[in-house]
Amino acid sequence: MKDRMTLGHDADVAETAALTLADENAERRMFDELDRETDRKVKGGRIGAALRRLNTADRAFARAVLNGRTWREMGCPERTFYWRLKKLEKFFRPENKG
Repeated sequence: MKDRMTLGHDADVAETAALTLADENAERRMFDELDRETDRKVKGGRIGAALRRLNTADRAFARAVLNGRTWREMGCPERTFYWRLKKLEKFFRPENKG
Protein backbone atom coordinates (compact mmCIF):
# COMPACT_ATOMS: atom_id res chain seq x y z
CA MET A 1 0.00 0.00 0.00
CA LYS A 2 2.98 2.22 -0.55
CA ASP A 3 1.79 4.62 -3.31
CA ARG A 4 -1.91 4.33 -2.63
CA MET A 5 -4.23 7.13 -1.63
CA THR A 6 -6.41 6.30 1.32
CA LEU A 7 -10.04 7.14 0.58
CA GLY A 8 -11.55 5.34 3.49
CA HIS A 9 -12.73 1.83 4.18
CA ASP A 10 -16.01 2.06 2.19
CA ALA A 11 -14.29 3.40 -0.93
CA ASP A 12 -11.57 0.77 -0.70
CA VAL A 13 -14.11 -2.05 -0.31
CA ALA A 14 -16.16 -0.76 -3.27
CA GLU A 15 -13.08 -0.52 -5.49
CA THR A 16 -11.90 -4.00 -4.57
CA ALA A 17 -15.37 -5.45 -5.16
CA ALA A 18 -15.59 -3.75 -8.55
CA LEU A 19 -12.31 -5.35 -9.57
CA THR A 20 -13.16 -8.84 -8.33
CA LEU A 21 -16.89 -9.38 -8.87
CA ALA A 22 -18.26 -10.70 -12.13
CA ASP A 23 -20.13 -8.15 -14.23
CA GLU A 24 -23.61 -9.48 -14.95
CA ASN A 25 -24.22 -6.95 -17.74
CA ALA A 26 -20.91 -7.36 -19.58
CA GLU A 27 -22.33 -9.66 -22.26
CA ARG A 28 -25.27 -7.34 -22.96
CA ARG A 29 -22.97 -4.32 -23.23
CA MET A 30 -20.65 -6.18 -25.65
CA PHE A 31 -23.57 -7.14 -27.89
CA ASP A 32 -24.93 -3.59 -27.76
CA GLU A 33 -21.57 -2.23 -28.86
CA LEU A 34 -21.34 -4.74 -31.72
CA ASP A 35 -24.85 -3.77 -32.84
CA ARG A 36 -23.89 -0.11 -32.67
CA GLU A 37 -20.89 -0.74 -34.96
CA THR A 38 -23.11 -2.57 -37.46
CA ASP A 39 -25.65 0.25 -37.34
CA ARG A 40 -22.88 2.79 -38.05
CA LYS A 41 -21.77 0.84 -41.12
CA VAL A 42 -25.32 0.54 -42.43
CA LYS A 43 -25.96 4.24 -41.85
CA GLY A 44 -22.69 5.12 -43.60
CA GLY A 45 -23.76 3.03 -46.59
CA ARG A 46 -27.11 4.79 -46.78
CA ILE A 47 -25.48 8.20 -46.63
CA GLY A 48 -23.01 7.20 -49.34
CA ALA A 49 -25.78 5.93 -51.59
CA ALA A 50 -27.75 9.14 -51.10
CA LEU A 51 -24.72 11.30 -51.85
CA ARG A 52 -24.01 9.38 -55.05
CA ARG A 53 -27.38 10.60 -56.39
CA LEU A 54 -26.16 14.22 -56.24
CA ASN A 55 -24.14 16.06 -58.85
CA THR A 56 -20.47 16.70 -58.10
CA ALA A 57 -20.81 20.24 -56.72
CA ASP A 58 -23.75 19.37 -54.46
CA ARG A 59 -21.97 16.22 -53.27
CA ALA A 60 -18.90 18.23 -52.23
CA PHE A 61 -21.12 20.75 -50.45
CA ALA A 62 -23.08 18.01 -48.63
CA ARG A 63 -19.89 16.28 -47.48
CA ALA A 64 -18.50 19.56 -46.18
CA VAL A 65 -21.72 20.21 -44.25
CA LEU A 66 -21.76 16.66 -42.86
CA ASN A 67 -18.18 17.19 -41.69
CA GLY A 68 -19.32 20.24 -39.75
CA ARG A 69 -18.05 23.09 -41.91
CA THR A 70 -19.84 26.41 -41.62
CA TRP A 71 -20.53 29.00 -44.30
CA ARG A 72 -17.59 31.06 -43.03
CA GLU A 73 -15.19 28.11 -43.30
CA MET A 74 -16.43 27.33 -46.80
CA GLY A 75 -15.98 30.93 -47.93
CA CYS A 76 -19.43 31.37 -49.40
CA PRO A 77 -22.07 33.96 -48.51
CA GLU A 78 -24.41 33.00 -45.68
CA ARG A 79 -27.46 33.38 -47.89
CA THR A 80 -26.01 31.05 -50.55
CA PHE A 81 -25.03 28.49 -47.92
CA TYR A 82 -28.55 28.25 -46.52
CA TRP A 83 -30.09 28.26 -50.00
CA ARG A 84 -27.96 25.25 -50.96
CA LEU A 85 -28.73 23.56 -47.65
CA LYS A 86 -32.45 23.99 -48.27
CA LYS A 87 -31.99 22.57 -51.78
CA LEU A 88 -30.35 19.44 -50.31
CA GLU A 89 -33.09 19.15 -47.71
CA LYS A 90 -35.74 19.12 -50.44
CA PHE A 91 -33.73 16.58 -52.44
CA PHE A 92 -33.56 14.15 -49.52
CA ARG A 93 -37.19 14.34 -48.43
CA PRO A 94 -38.90 10.92 -48.21
CA GLU A 95 -41.32 11.70 -51.03
CA ASN A 96 -38.34 12.18 -53.40
CA LYS A 97 -36.98 8.63 -52.98
CA GLY A 98 -36.22 6.81 -56.12
